Amino acid sequence: MEEKLWDYIDGNLTAKEQTAIEQLIAGDERYRQKYQELLTFNQEMAAGVELDEPHMAFTYNVMEAIRTEYATQKPLKTRVNKGLMWAIGGFFIISLTVMLGMALGSIHWSAGSHAVSNTTPLPNFKALLSGSTLKVFLFFDTVLLLFLADGFMRKRLLHKQA
Repeated sequence: MEEKLWDYIDGNLTAKEQTAIEQLIAGDERYRQKYQELLTFNQEMAAGVELDEPHMAFTYNVMEAIRTEYATQKPLKTRVNKGLMWAIGGFFIISLTVMLGMALGSIHWSAGSHAVSNTTPLPNFKALLSGSTLKVFLFFDTVLLLFLADGFMRKRLLHKQA
């Protein structure tokens, strides 16, 4: 009943339905009372409800508050682990020393200056890529990959929580 009356008040009915509702309002006391209640309520709502609009600088003030909040926070600084830096530097120094030692060790010092060899002996890479050496290399790479993935996931989780 209320739904039909609201549609009648809003003007959402066809002409045939409007005449049927008008007849119900004219003939039935319950429909007439309900129609009067809904009509007065609709008029009060139309007259009494004013849309509140924020003042013109509202958006600007909100954005400024957000900017000042971020400005007061101290920026995060990356902390460099000095032990890790020393370990990486040591690895490179040892690697360069070993390569220099291998290069100096492969020179034939007794050959003299007259005998120049056109072929340079290369290290035996097949011996270096044996089964156990390859497994150790892959294990080390897997561990490094896991550390990298862990760091990435932690950063992503902290970024989502912030």
